[in-house]
Amino acid sequence: MEDHSLLFESIKKHVAISDEQLKAFVSLATERKYKKGQFLLTEGSTIRKTHFIKKGALIAYYVDLQGMEHVVQFGIEGWWISDIQSYVKGDVAKLNVQALEDSSIYEFSNEVMEKAYDEIPPITRYFLKITQNAFATFQARVLADLSESAEKRYKLFREKYPKIELRFPQKMIASYIGVTPESLSRLKKGLINK
Repeated sequence: MEDHSLLFESIKKHVAISDEQLKAFVSLATERKYKKGQFLLTEGSTIRKTHFIKKGALIAYYVDLQGMEHVVQFGIEGWWISDIQSYVKGDVAKLNVQALEDSSIYEFSNEVMEKAYDEIPPITRYFLKITQNAFATFQARVLADLSESAEKRYKLFREKYPKIELRFPQKMIASYIGVTPESLSRLKKGLINK
């Protein structure tokens, strides 16, 4: 029997839902496996899908006009990842989503999610709650980027995501908090010496 416990736990953490409703929801998913280095989606494509990470580690990043990569989102087991504009609006993706480890993903198309919202009311409430949480986190990150020092941003990152630093390369963490890898190295040394 397939193990859907991580997805079920994520949903049950936020809403009351029956086992039948959980089974109906997971039946709408397509499970996909990605090898380390493979892309779930690439900038310039249109993919109206969102992904729940069953196993593995992924990043969503943007490449600017100078060719610099900017990490927008990390993803590990139990998290959702996508290019939201492409998923919701059908816009051309601006993000690349790439597996950094061999990964197993539940993929949900926009169409099947609309069906789930209509037929499984707790799923609508679940996505409302996780979307609100994600937006609050995004807003806090933007405010920190605008007003906090690099050291404070790094401390906030470590407090909020203690497991991420162990699984992702330093250059990606540096990109996420908006510093160079060398600056991040100095920040880490400075914190150790305090």
